[in-house]
Amino acid sequence: MDSYIKWLGRIFLLSFLMNIFIELASRKSLISLGLYIWGSPLVFLLNMMIILLTFTVVFVTRRRIFSCIAVSSMWIFMGIVNGILLIFRTTPFTAADLRLVKYAVSMATLYFTWMQIISLGAAIAGCGVLLVILWRRAPVTREKVRYRAGAGLIAVSAVLVLGITDGAMKTGLVAVHFGNIGDAFRTYGFPYCFSNSLFNTGISKPEGYGSETMEVIREEELIPENTYALSEDTKPNVIMIQLESFFDPSLWENNPVDYDPIPFFHLLQKNYPGGYISVPSVGAGTANTEFESITGMNLDFFGPGEYPYKTVLKKTSCESVAFDLKNIGYKAHAIHNNEATFYDRNTVFSQLGFDTFTPIEYMNHVERNPTGWSKDKILTGEIIKALDSTSGPDFIYTISVQGHGKYPDFEYYCQQIGEMDQFIRSLVNTLRTREEPIVLVMYGDHLPGFEWSQDEMKNNSLFQTEYVVWNNINLPLEKKDVEAYQIAAHVLDMAGIHEGTMMRFHQKYFHGPNEGKDKYLEDMKSLEYDILYGGRQVYGGESPYEATDLKMGIDHITIDQVVYNDSNLLVYGENFTPYSKICLDGKALETIFVWPELIIAKEVPEKKVLDRSISVWQIGRDKIPLGESEGYFMKKPG
Repeated sequence: MDSYIKWLGRIFLLSFLMNIFIELASRKSLISLGLYIWGSPLVFLLNMMIILLTFTVVFVTRRRIFSCIAVSSMWIFMGIVNGILLIFRTTPFTAADLRLVKYAVSMATLYFTWMQIISLGAAIAGCGVLLVILWRRAPVTREKVRYRAGAGLIAVSAVLVLGITDGAMKTGLVAVHFGNIGDAFRTYGFPYCFSNSLFNTGISKPEGYGSETMEVIREEELIPENTYALSEDTKPNVIMIQLESFFDPSLWENNPVDYDPIPFFHLLQKNYPGGYISVPSVGAGTANTEFESITGMNLDFFGPGEYPYKTVLKKTSCESVAFDLKNIGYKAHAIHNNEATFYDRNTVFSQLGFDTFTPIEYMNHVERNPTGWSKDKILTGEIIKALDSTSGPDFIYTISVQGHGKYPDFEYYCQQIGEMDQFIRSLVNTLRTREEPIVLVMYGDHLPGFEWSQDEMKNNSLFQTEYVVWNNINLPLEKKDVEAYQIAAHVLDMAGIHEGTMMRFHQKYFHGPNEGKDKYLEDMKSLEYDILYGGRQVYGGESPYEATDLKMGIDHITIDQVVYNDSNLLVYGENFTPYSKICLDGKALETIFVWPELIIAKEVPEKKVLDRSISVWQIGRDKIPLGESEGYFMKKPG
């Protein structure tokens, strides 16, 4: 028992030191750290207790020193990662980021030099080797391990920590849900907030949820369906463009540029509907703004830092603007000038009801900016292609990427959004030539990842960007501030379209009378829970929405002719791109893109070609096949 008491004192001290290190890495200031500890000593102690719980593993092992080193290494690593992420995106490290590791690896060269990457890799490898050496050489206690007593002590510690945490939640010492995740981590500490994000996912069952509650919401808070009078010829094409990190520099009081980089966007703001749009993230989190704007759902009800694209939507279909508009005769298209598998969009867009998805793997003539991101001007042609692909009205959801970080400086950022502004001008001018009704809404997904505070913003917020609605159907020049989850409902409301559960729910709130924002949020949570996790009572007990058979790209990729000549395999066809790969019986070959009608594989033995099925697959950088052409069978001569 004396040994246990001695080790308890040691791990208490280690927990204190780990907590100090983690918060210092986050705040990067001894003064800020001191203010946090002095102002919230109970919160600091709670975080210490959470860290201490992980050290209690020492009570069931003979390698106690090594266990302490290993656990300390884990906390130090998480503290460093959190500190680094706060530099690049101003959003802290959460459990949701563990699901995004492969994306982080793919973008590493955009944020770090090769020397930094090599050094970082060497450091991680060195730490791994050092841990192995320590495991072998660290002292092993000769004292017999009392597993029952140790397990009992761990259990008591767990109950104590969980009880203290539960009490802290109930008394309001710490919050359960975070409206502003950055502020939450600063206020409640990294260990508590990270643990919260690890275990708190999805939407918790609302109090009083049931069929009666949903019936009341359905009858009283959803405006009647089909209350619009749009003929087939007057249904407007609806185009939504989520502009990567697009932000008006003039809103920043410390703006260092002396010119207007987005003059056309400002011109549109003067002449068309628009306003501020509140988004769920800052510096990063494109997919979450995207989720809110497509589904009409409030992300605040999910776990801290959660990406529904990576959790519930991987296996669950969800009503969306795409599904809603398809109910009244639209076709739904998604376009993104980046990799299809980023945030699993190649599967998620099927769950959201899109008919087609055109990622960068299906685009030609892509230009890139100095940091490697595709320029947005490619999107004009892709949007027009989607419009031309059907004879009826279209819903087109487009995600741009040019404004993505890392930024060498603010001047560079302004140059990029200047080119994005030129893309907007080109698109609008092109749409003006079309003799069909069009509604085009454009907005920034979040602020770029610079170090700034809300006090430096003229609108006093880091969670607001701006939107504008260009149109050729004479929508009223209404200036209205909205949430990202309200943007689609607002635009469709102006266009006279009232279709879909979340859309009608928000539109009812817009027009009132209503019972106030608290009731609005309460019932919104019930609706979201019911649709994604509950009994689908709002639909009568069963969701009418099923995942679509998502077609990748608008144009069909076809093989017209295959020629084998001197170990070279030449494939002629249509709509090839630099991501097209020649495949023999499903095995991809090294392929050279010549032009959209020709791709070549060199040094292919003849025996591998004859009597084999030849096809063309679209394969991204992560080697995941996205789609393939019909097979072409090459027989032996004669």
